Amino acid sequence: MPDEDAILLCDLADGVATLTLNRPAVLNALNSAQRRGLTEAFRRLNADAAVRAVVLRGAGRSFCAGQDQKESARFDAAGAARRIDEYAALYAAIRSLGKPLIAALHGHVAGAGLQLALLCDLRIAAADTRCGMTEFAVGSAAIMGSALLLPIVGETVMKRLVMMADFIPAGEALRCGLLTEVHPDAEMDSRITTLAAEAATRAPLGVRLTKSWWRQMSQPQFDEMVAQAHRAHAENFASGGLSQGAKQFVGGSE
Repeated sequence: MPDEDAILLCDLADGVATLTLNRPAVLNALNSAQRRGLTEAFRRLNADAAVRAVVLRGAGRSFCAGQDQKESARFDAAGAARRIDEYAALYAAIRSLGKPLIAALHGHVAGAGLQLALLCDLRIAAADTRCGMTEFAVGSAAIMGSALLLPIVGETVMKRLVMMADFIPAGEALRCGLLTEVHPDAEMDSRITTLAAEAATRAPLGVRLTKSWWRQMSQPQFDEMVAQAHRAHAENFASGGLSQGAKQFVGGSE
């Protein structure tokens, strides 16, 4: 029986590991515990020879609504720096996964949630999916989001998503290359099952070597993204923008 109180669920069947973000009451908004849990999970799955493919999904009404703004509203400077370190470690663990990684998306896919999806090899979305890079809406700088979007959708779409800080529907996201496929909600489970089963049959060494090359090609940009995120968020926090935007988003609550 899965632990329904856990913030992250993991299931393995027929070589396919399914990781489920499990904070449905807050649309799976990412907090420190979940970032650290995901990092450890990806490292563990990468080392497990029984795992041939991984599916990442979210419980409840949405895949992931982004950063937990109640957590952000409580940050001091050290907390803001620690958050960047946690995201850097998580994203590095995902990039190091030498196995096919499929994002199963539905509902809101926003901010850090969209960043998680962008790091996956395939982004399969239900028709109700809405994607947004919403950092500007909460006073945050869009450093990592911009860097991850650019090679996938190009400068024009990246700037539109960041500057507007709103949501685009699944059809538009598919047309601009943000998504791999879009399916009616009722067909999602069967499509994900089929894709994951196919991915699990791929030669593990060929997959690992290819994904290692993908990582090497983009490593300089990834390293600069992390360094710039540290600089920008430190400056934004010092100005009051980062924490104040989060406080306004949650109505001043803790």
